Amino acid sequence: MYSYGYYSDVESLAGGAIAAIVIAGIIGLAVCILAIVAGVKILKKIGKPGWHILVPFLGSYDIFEAAWGPSPVFLLLVFVFIPIAPIVVSIMEMLKLARAFGKDTGFGVGLIFLPLIFMMILAFGKAEYIGPDGVPANAPAAGYPQYGQPQYGQAQYQAPQYDPYQQQQYQDPQYGQYQQPQYQDPQYPQQPPYGQA
Repeated sequence: MYSYGYYSDVESLAGGAIAAIVIAGIIGLAVCILAIVAGVKILKKIGKPGWHILVPFLGSYDIFEAAWGPSPVFLLLVFVFIPIAPIVVSIMEMLKLARAFGKDTGFGVGLIFLPLIFMMILAFGKAEYIGPDGVPANAPAAGYPQYGQPQYGQAQYQAPQYDPYQQQQYQDPQYGQYQQPQYQDPQYPQQPPYGQA
């Protein structure tokens, strides 16, 4: 007689493996959906269309550009020629992305090691996009204070308002306007007639 115990063990192992694969597939699909939703929200905060995340490389380039600034083409070329460069540049990109949203280096480390969780925090949190490296686009160049900005604890200077289209009357501050005095006859004291005093 044949014993079917061996085959039943194999069938139960195969059934367990299939169940594990199905559960892992469902979890993986949920993670992909969450990553896409977070990417759409982040792209909208950056000011790009959310559907860019669905186009291969376009959403990644938009996030890359938001972290590094405009036209970082040379870094993309480095990816092609240096094998370890993508790893180093991705770590730097996550740190710069954290600063672009006004977060500190610790948040950038979180983006490196737990990207899905920290991307969800960026996407659904109150973080607003500031600019590459956390510098607004209209900020002055490095080392030069913006006109009207206080520096080193000085009081802020308010520039006088000047309207080039408005004609202003010139007034001499020392003399004012000159007025011609009215002529009056001189008043002489009346003298008594001669001999009467």
